[in-house]
Amino acid sequence: MFKIFTKWFNNKQEGVPSLDDREALCRNIRLTLNKVVEEIDTTKGKQVVVWLNCDQPFVFEQYNTKDYRDLILNDLSNMRDYKFELVKFERGIPPEGRHAFKICDNDLEYLEVVDCDVIQPSLTRNAIIRFIDGKVSPLQKEYVLSSDMITSGKIPAYNIGRGNFTQKKGVFRENYIVFDDSLDSPLLEHNRCVSRNHAHIGFDATKGFIFQVDEGGARPGKTVLINGGRQIDCNCVYTSFQLRDGDKIIVKNSDEIETILIFNELNN
Repeated sequence: MFKIFTKWFNNKQEGVPSLDDREALCRNIRLTLNKVVEEIDTTKGKQVVVWLNCDQPFVFEQYNTKDYRDLILNDLSNMRDYKFELVKFERGIPPEGRHAFKICDNDLEYLEVVDCDVIQPSLTRNAIIRFIDGKVSPLQKEYVLSSDMITSGKIPAYNIGRGNFTQKKGVFRENYIVFDDSLDSPLLEHNRCVSRNHAHIGFDATKGFIFQVDEGGARPGKTVLINGGRQIDCNCVYTSFQLRDGDKIIVKNSDEIETILIFNELNN
């Protein structure tokens, strides 16, 4: 089992960590791993253990949250070919006698790469979205989703919306799951139920494919997700949902269903 310890982060333990503190920590983890990448035989089956030698338990717990651990793991998954299974936080310092790389001139923070002690379920990395019912159909009856397209940076997400391209407040957007926006469409009025910036399907290193409404699809009652058998009214742009095989995305106009899409996993 190969282990690495490295020091990073600034000497700042007073009060609640700020967003800048968390971003700095995440950035320093990346920089550290870049420096020692040749010493890591493989990242598959490994976990990153972050040690914080913190006197205040409250401060430590501000870092040791699932959202922040997932953020770090997702950030690392977008680098090189890193395939870490997990990110963990430990309070204190690692035992003596292990190789360490100094970043800052203090004894507060370390990083360790060890064998993963938690077996993570295999993530779905390929899936398909199909139109199954409703008055409004996307231009294609089905769309293939690949996590590689997102993690490689080729696309930010699989955007869902009306029209291939849109621009709002200077922000350009290309839709992948597209509903017709041509003026001569016989379903023009029905198509308006799908906003140009309606929703998107992204990919998370710990959850797999995730669904999230955007500004156009967030009006209460407009977008419904059948997620693991639960019916969820998606009206918050800040909330994402892990997609499972058989989940349905429903777009409504008032109480009338206009289109139903189904998410199906494909063999990886």
